[in-house]
Amino acid sequence: MKYTRYIVYGRPIRPEELGVIALPAAAVGIVALCGLLPGAIIMDGGRYIKLKYLLRQRELRREAYIRCVLRSLDRAETRENIEMLKAA
Repeated sequence: MKYTRYIVYGRPIRPEELGVIALPAAAVGIVALCGLLPGAIIMDGGRYIKLKYLLRQRELRREAYIRCVLRSLDRAETRENIEMLKAA
């Protein structure tokens, strides 16, 4: 815990003492982060597509259920009846 507190509350890195030594490390860090950025974008895009797919499937299941309810009530499966039950 001693080192954790020092990192959180203290100043483990003092940029004013590093000077020119920090520039190559910062350049490598920027290149590494830019290299990881496309992977992060692809992963987020995949999650977004999966979310849209699951939301669409939920809507289709709900509509199928409404159609079954209308059939059990011997009602016509018109768009108006489906929209009315969706709103309820």
